[in-house]
Amino acid sequence: MNDESGTDRPQTAPRSARIPRPHFSPLRLIAVALLAVLVAGLIAVVVGWRPSLNPFKERTIDRSSPAVLRSLEDLSEYHAAGAHFEVVVDLEEDTRWIPSALKGERTLFVGVGTVDSMVDFSHLGSGDVVVSPDRRSVTINLPNPTLSSAQLDLNRSYVVARQRGVLDRVGGLVGGISSDKGLYQKASTKMTDAAKQDGQVIELGKKNTTAMLRGLLGALGFTDVKVNYTADKR
Repeated sequence: MNDESGTDRPQTAPRSARIPRPHFSPLRLIAVALLAVLVAGLIAVVVGWRPSLNPFKERTIDRSSPAVLRSLEDLSEYHAAGAHFEVVVDLEEDTRWIPSALKGERTLFVGVGTVDSMVDFSHLGSGDVVVSPDRRSVTINLPNPTLSSAQLDLNRSYVVARQRGVLDRVGGLVGGISSDKGLYQKASTKMTDAAKQDGQVIELGKKNTTAMLRGLLGALGFTDVKVNYTADKR
């Protein structure tokens, strides 16, 4: 409005029309934090109940190429028995005159695998199978069973602990890759050696092969089946 002198005075807004500044009290902050925790917990419960509702769930994308057939082989070895082994490999690699804390690696590895007892039928000749004139008896001469290379079960074999020197750890950060091939080879060799020294898997291979041949030839009418094991002819 105008005063008596005719000049305009600036109009000021009433106190009730001013925008109040927000005021955050400690209690309000605590309440907001508790609400956030409750919401997060509710989301976790829902996701655990219905995993498909989790918007941040991880996924695995398989871009591997399909397997390609390279060759076919005729198998003439009968796997008659299998021995299961578990071996602990403690392998250490160090550098002479350098402390292991600086340069070196020690790995504790548990290997689980099997060694098979196999009988080779590919070298049987006409004189190795003798049939009686009445076709009631048969004598079969077989080579002694041999042992296969140990096959590691990668799902059950694992590294227990690995200690690396400072230089090896730094090398790993810049692209150095530590290979566990030596661990697998060492575990495989130990299993095969244990099977050779034990001898039970060889005897079980003979027993199972004899039972298989007697059952097979018995179904063909043979009442007397003898199986002899000789030295490997190969």
